[in-house]
Amino acid sequence: MASSTPTKAPCVTCGSKSVGIFKCEGCSQTFCRKHVNEHRNVLSHQLDEIVLEHDTLQQTIAEKDDQKDYRQSLHKQIDQWEQDSIIKIQQTAEEARKQVERLTSLQKGK
Repeated sequence: MASSTPTKAPCVTCGSKSVGIFKCEGCSQTFCRKHVNEHRNVLSHQLDEIVLEHDTLQQTIAEKDDQKDYRQSLHKQIDQWEQDSIIKIQQTAEEARKQVERLTSLQKGK
């Protein structure tokens, strides 16, 4: 007759030296009491790196948005300068035409 007592898996870190009493739900590996803390520290370190990478990425995105807003602001200023310049050129051209008309009409009257 076979025994109904399940056999415990050995610790993945120290092999058959210690019986694994904790099973990590994330990686499905079994650890002894000593090595579960080491595994937890490794996972904590990896999580810290992910959080740091996330924060860096978020900051990079925010800076790109700021640069985009600044670029758009500069484009608006350039567009306004262009329109103002066109209006001034048109006004100057119109004044020059009027002066030409006045001068030519004065010479016709002589």
